[in-house]
Amino acid sequence: MKNLPVIYLLKPLRRAVLVSICGLLPLGLQADTDHLNMDQESLLLASLGDLQQNQMTGAMDKLRTLIKEQPDFRLAQLIYADLMAAQGGTLSAVGNNGQSDKKTLQGLISEARARMSVDRYKPAPGTIPSSLLQMSPKQQHVIVIDTSLSRLYLFKNNHGTPQLIKDYYVSYGRGGVDKRKRGDLKTPLGVYFTTGRLTDDQLPPRYGSGALPINYPNAWDQRLGNTGSGIWVHGSPKDTFSRAPQASEGCLSLSNNHFTELDQIVDFTDTPVLIGTHFDWIDPQSWQQKQKAFIEVVDSWRKDWESLDTDTYLSHYSEQFNNGKMGFNRFAEHKRRVNGSKSFIDVGIHNLSIYQHPDNPNMFVATFTQDYKSDNYSGSGLKRQYWVNEGGQWRIAYEGDPQKGKP
Repeated sequence: MKNLPVIYLLKPLRRAVLVSICGLLPLGLQADTDHLNMDQESLLLASLGDLQQNQMTGAMDKLRTLIKEQPDFRLAQLIYADLMAAQGGTLSAVGNNGQSDKKTLQGLISEARARMSVDRYKPAPGTIPSSLLQMSPKQQHVIVIDTSLSRLYLFKNNHGTPQLIKDYYVSYGRGGVDKRKRGDLKTPLGVYFTTGRLTDDQLPPRYGSGALPINYPNAWDQRLGNTGSGIWVHGSPKDTFSRAPQASEGCLSLSNNHFTELDQIVDFTDTPVLIGTHFDWIDPQSWQQKQKAFIEVVDSWRKDWESLDTDTYLSHYSEQFNNGKMGFNRFAEHKRRVNGSKSFIDVGIHNLSIYQHPDNPNMFVATFTQDYKSDNYSGSGLKRQYWVNEGGQWRIAYEGDPQKGKP
């Protein structure tokens, strides 16, 4: 009898599972023999690469190492159990002996597909998400989450240029994305900021090794009438290494070891968190050109305020402007009255950050320290603006203090 690849010795349903998983790997993927120095995800991918090339011994060795290091990695347990079954080995000590209900099995397959997409959709070296326009000098890191890939990317501020330093598998809301109301189990999309830190002893076990709340609902969410609270970046249940891509109640969930690593790097407060379903990665030259254009938009507003030409200054504001206290007409009346009494206005902008909404390129968020001085008043404070593109003209739709959301 002809020797068949080990995949074909499995039961048809599970054979289809492994065939579909391995089919996502790049053809001719080379096995890595130095598996003792690999992290959990790399070990999993390398074992599947071995399996694709029918290198059963290499695949089994890597999976055994992985399960020994991380016995609660359910996806690895599933694949290992099936390979043991194909070899006629005993499964008594392996996970749940390869038996999974349909929902759990589908979740594991979805996780495998998401992890397998890493190499296929890996950004080109040196490229930058086009939404990440300007990091404040005070912002040492920024988090970018692409829900379509179940991937979290961590950037550091390298003298003003974002530099990718880490990426992790991440799970999001089981209701999907674009959160609108409390209880919809969806993950919000947009530009957010961390607001604090919750330790594992403050949390139920399902949140794992800690949590970083973000400022949902932010000012724009509130303007849209979006409700809900408690959107965090957090770990996984203590008896689970990782979860299916859509498994949380709206939060972003990492494995506990990855959350602990992230937690030790980022600032607990005001680290930007960009959440979207698609990110365009552009080369540094294109990014610099786009960054310059957006900085000029904000600086033009500043200069026109200083000019005492109130009409030109107000042209930077949308007629749909609302800061939660007044709409455009009241705001314009107030500014005409105040500016009309000034002989000079000086406005300084420091620590400027600019982030474009990942799924809505017609919006960006600018945050900065504003130093204001006139002949009868001076003051300094943190300001956040939401700009919208109206017929090719960027205008301010919201302006005010940064909001903390509802952690």
